[in-house]
Amino acid sequence: MNENQFWKIIESVKKSASSAEDRPSLLAAELKSLSTEEIKDFDEIYFDQIIRSYRWDLWGAAYVINGGCSDDGFKYFCDFLISEGKQVFEAALSDPESLALLEDLEEPELEGFSYVAAELYEEKAGNELPEYSKSYPEDPLGEPWDEDGVDKLYPKLAAKYW
Repeated sequence: MNENQFWKIIESVKKSASSAEDRPSLLAAELKSLSTEEIKDFDEIYFDQIIRSYRWDLWGAAYVINGGCSDDGFKYFCDFLISEGKQVFEAALSDPESLALLEDLEEPELEGFSYVAAELYEEKAGNELPEYSKSYPEDPLGEPWDEDGVDKLYPKLAAKYW
């Protein structure tokens, strides 16, 4: 499993889903035929994307879109963002305001998407996924923002969601 294969699976799931809520079960169906090693690789690439998205600028965009955003809520937002596919994900990393181009996002959080690979691995291997050498960063990358002024940092998102 490499990153291109990872994103192909994500794109296939997104294309097949009638709504974001369908994506976790569709991802499970896609991953079921993979070996435990491929599932482990998929999950590790997923974790890499979560680490890449742990940034203040993206958290600010999530805050504006959701009208607030806790630590957990931001992680679930990043799960949703990954489920949107490589193009949307990379565009958001490059410019979080690009999310204003998406259709209205109602509760853009998808916690269950992140559990699929681990659950399938455990089901197939009979034990939990091994720990990765990388760990979740202590703090988001970039400059923190102030809740009172975050809307001014994202005028397109604020115009759409506030």
